[in-house]
Amino acid sequence: MTQLAGWSSTRRSFAGGVVESEQRVTVGRPVVDRSERGARRLAGAYWAELRRFGRGLLAVREHPGGVDVRLMGRPVLALGPLETRLTDEATAAVHPILGGLLVRRQGGQISFEQLEGDPIVLRSRITGFSPRRGPFYRLVQWNLHLAVSRRYFRRMAGDPP
Repeated sequence: MTQLAGWSSTRRSFAGGVVESEQRVTVGRPVVDRSERGARRLAGAYWAELRRFGRGLLAVREHPGGVDVRLMGRPVLALGPLETRLTDEATAAVHPILGGLLVRRQGGQISFEQLEGDPIVLRSRITGFSPRRGPFYRLVQWNLHLAVSRRYFRRMAGDPP
């Protein structure tokens, strides 16, 4: 398994317990076309990777109203309908965060993006997220997201984990 080119990850905390995180890698070529289909593939590939990573403990259900993530049958994350955003600079898929056991209050979003330029960048971002208070976010949820993101980026770049 090769190193992820240009891998970086940041996390910031704000007043009121809101967190934001970003993971990114550089890729040698576009991995999706600049279209609604390409944007949907960015998000769908992440949810597929979460399913694989969860090995049956995590269930991910994509539906027209969004995405539901369950841990051993319990609803841990509910996301709203996918919105695609296409510009000259980016192809993006964005879900609003609605609720679940991991969420303290509704708000924020998760996005999966391909940024055009030199180099081309794949990015996963969570903005305006209010996780439940306590150490679970820092100790478990954050590390799970990082592990899945690395696998997701490897698979998207053509180097399966």
